[in-house]
Amino acid sequence: MFTIEELSIIAMYSGARPNRNHIITALEEILPLIEEEEIRDIVLGIIRKANAMTEEDFSQIDLSDGLEDEESESVEF
Repeated sequence: MFTIEELSIIAMYSGARPNRNHIITALEEILPLIEEEEIRDIVLGIIRKANAMTEEDFSQIDLSDGLEDEESESVEF
Protein backbone atom coordinates (compact mmCIF):
# COMPACT_ATOMS: atom_id res chain seq x y z
CA MET A 1 0.00 0.00 0.00
CA PHE A 2 2.85 2.40 0.81
CA THR A 3 5.83 3.02 -1.48
CA ILE A 4 9.41 2.70 -0.27
CA GLU A 5 9.64 6.50 -0.15
CA GLU A 6 6.47 6.70 1.93
CA LEU A 7 7.70 3.97 4.28
CA SER A 8 10.96 5.87 4.75
CA ILE A 9 9.11 9.03 5.75
CA ILE A 10 6.79 7.09 8.06
CA ALA A 11 9.84 5.45 9.66
CA MET A 12 11.42 8.85 10.29
CA TYR A 13 8.37 10.00 12.25
CA SER A 14 7.12 6.77 13.83
CA GLY A 15 9.60 5.84 16.52
CA ALA A 16 9.51 2.19 17.60
CA ARG A 17 5.99 1.41 16.35
CA PRO A 18 3.84 3.11 13.74
CA ASN A 19 1.03 5.14 15.30
CA ARG A 20 -1.45 6.43 12.74
CA ASN A 21 -2.61 9.51 14.64
CA HIS A 22 0.95 10.50 15.57
CA ILE A 23 2.15 10.16 11.96
CA ILE A 24 -0.79 12.12 10.55
CA THR A 25 -0.32 14.93 13.07
CA ALA A 26 3.44 15.08 12.58
CA LEU A 27 3.17 15.16 8.78
CA GLU A 28 0.43 17.79 8.84
CA GLU A 29 2.69 19.94 11.03
CA ILE A 30 5.67 19.73 8.65
CA LEU A 31 3.62 20.10 5.46
CA PRO A 32 3.88 23.92 5.35
CA LEU A 33 7.68 23.64 5.65
CA ILE A 34 8.11 21.38 2.61
CA GLU A 35 9.17 23.39 -0.39
CA GLU A 36 9.78 20.62 -2.93
CA GLU A 37 6.53 19.72 -4.69
CA GLU A 38 7.43 16.04 -5.18
CA ILE A 39 8.10 15.52 -1.46
CA ARG A 40 4.96 17.48 -0.58
CA ASP A 41 2.91 15.17 -2.83
CA ILE A 42 4.43 12.10 -1.16
CA VAL A 43 3.59 13.44 2.31
CA LEU A 44 0.04 14.30 1.23
CA GLY A 45 -0.30 10.76 -0.11
CA ILE A 46 0.82 9.29 3.21
CA ILE A 47 -1.70 11.44 5.07
CA ARG A 48 -4.49 10.42 2.68
CA LYS A 49 -3.65 6.71 2.92
CA ALA A 50 -3.22 6.80 6.71
CA ASN A 51 -6.57 8.53 7.13
CA ALA A 52 -8.21 5.70 5.16
CA MET A 53 -6.74 3.01 7.44
CA THR A 54 -7.66 1.84 10.90
CA GLU A 55 -5.12 2.24 13.71
CA GLU A 56 -4.86 -1.54 13.89
CA ASP A 57 -4.06 -1.87 10.17
CA PHE A 58 -1.58 0.99 10.35
CA SER A 59 0.21 -0.61 13.33
CA GLN A 60 0.85 -3.70 11.18
CA ILE A 61 2.95 -1.79 8.64
CA ASP A 62 6.36 -3.34 8.10
CA LEU A 63 8.82 -0.47 8.15
CA SER A 64 11.87 -2.63 7.48
CA ASP A 65 11.93 -1.77 3.75
CA GLY A 66 11.72 1.93 4.52
CA LEU A 67 14.36 1.72 7.23
CA GLU A 68 16.79 -0.09 4.94
CA ASP A 69 16.40 2.52 2.21
CA GLU A 70 16.59 5.35 4.73
CA GLU A 71 20.05 4.18 5.76
CA SER A 72 21.30 4.23 2.17
CA GLU A 73 19.82 7.56 1.09
CA SER A 74 18.47 10.57 2.91
CA VAL A 75 15.22 12.41 2.27
CA GLU A 76 15.49 16.19 2.48
CA PHE A 77 12.65 18.60 3.08
